[in-house]
Amino acid sequence: MDTVHLHPSLLDRLTAIARRLAAVGRPAEAADLLEVAAVLSPQGAHLLDEAESLRQQTAPESLERELKRRNLESSHAIGMGNIFISRGELDRAVEMFDFAKLRIPFHYLAYSASGFLHLKHGDPATALQEFSQARRLNPLDLRLAVETSRAALQLESYRVALEHAIDAMLLSQWETDREQEQDRRRVTTLARLCNTSDKEVDALTRERAKALQKACDHVALSQARIFSSRQLRRRRKAVARRPAERDQIIERASELRLAPVFHHFGDEQLIALARLAHKVDFEEAQVLFREDGDGRDIYLVRSGTVHVTRRTPAGTQVLSTLGKGSLFGEVSFLDGSPRSATAFGVTRGSLYLFLAQDLDQAMAEDRELAVGLLWPYWQTLSDKVRAANAQMNELLAPGAAEVAVHEDHGHGTPVSLSTEEKIEVLHEQGLSAQELRLLATYSQEERFDAEALIFTEGERGDKLYIVVDGQVRI
Repeated sequence: MDTVHLHPSLLDRLTAIARRLAAVGRPAEAADLLEVAAVLSPQGAHLLDEAESLRQQTAPESLERELKRRNLESSHAIGMGNIFISRGELDRAVEMFDFAKLRIPFHYLAYSASGFLHLKHGDPATALQEFSQARRLNPLDLRLAVETSRAALQLESYRVALEHAIDAMLLSQWETDREQEQDRRRVTTLARLCNTSDKEVDALTRERAKALQKACDHVALSQARIFSSRQLRRRRKAVARRPAERDQIIERASELRLAPVFHHFGDEQLIALARLAHKVDFEEAQVLFREDGDGRDIYLVRSGTVHVTRRTPAGTQVLSTLGKGSLFGEVSFLDGSPRSATAFGVTRGSLYLFLAQDLDQAMAEDRELAVGLLWPYWQTLSDKVRAANAQMNELLAPGAAEVAVHEDHGHGTPVSLSTEEKIEVLHEQGLSAQELRLLATYSQEERFDAEALIFTEGERGDKLYIVVDGQVRI
């Protein structure tokens, strides 16, 4: 076969470009060009030596850029290979996958894609080779384990198929019960084909589990080492500011978790709430909002003390003293009415402010968050009603606040409503269909006469009442 060489002037131009790249601080690209020139030149040994020298001079930053470039080229080659497969150009697809392997020899996706191509087109032997290499690079891919076992089964390599089938069974712990049962049946069938006893299968399963666990541990240790390095922390700080914002959200979520009113929140709900929280400082005697004023925003005390007061005929009365973790402002948020009291700082402190429009949007988009927020609202309202009642008892004369506790209760007369009628009443409460059906099924209906006593202050509260018709005075 004749050898074709470039004209010397073209080689000179190629080497000149390479040396100019080296002069401007791009040694990796210069070395690539020199290696190309060495292949095309009949006397290329000295060019290879020059290229090797340039690679040794390559700075870590240049190496990182080169690695990124090769990763991109490898990914693009895999994508082009898949395009060629869809067009039926299998030879060109194989070339693209081979090129991807050359650019990144330790990237399992190129081997995996090549394996799927060969298996699909009736070459299980080559597919098994490609899948096996892909699994050496990534033993934790479930689909790879299944397909490797399938390729080995087609070649009647039952022992190899059994090993990969056991891996698939171990990796399928988070699949559905039906899929896990399929994996177990596959192992049982292959064990029977290669005459392997249950004891041997158990031993092989333990061995494969250790190998998979070792791979997981290696990743975990590497992750811990890399993420704890100072160099990476400096790089993160220089590259992007978003992690700092993420850390602030996590910090706010951790602080919100400590508030008793949010103890029932899950991690996702806390993160969603933390995104809406704004830190606000307040001074001593600073008014946060005034009675009869507008506003539906909600506050959570982070530090300091807040008094909630209301004007009464007997003068301004302190309804509640709020400290760290206390929620206030929720009354106006719920009913949209003007502020029912005045809130001001007794000492210096800080709080979280939740803007009403942000909460409205978040609750409209996330039903679970909405339900989760309603619980602390009702809880704090209940606490404040009890505190207000205690204040009223202190203001009133000793005999004026007494209730006829010993008065006979007007027990309601049992009545019957159809399930559809009860669901229609409950539907106004914004409940889901399942919740409506549950309450409608287990609720009991009673009718009370006018002025009948339903319950009195101080009694044990063991019932929840929903008014179907009429009015109730508290």
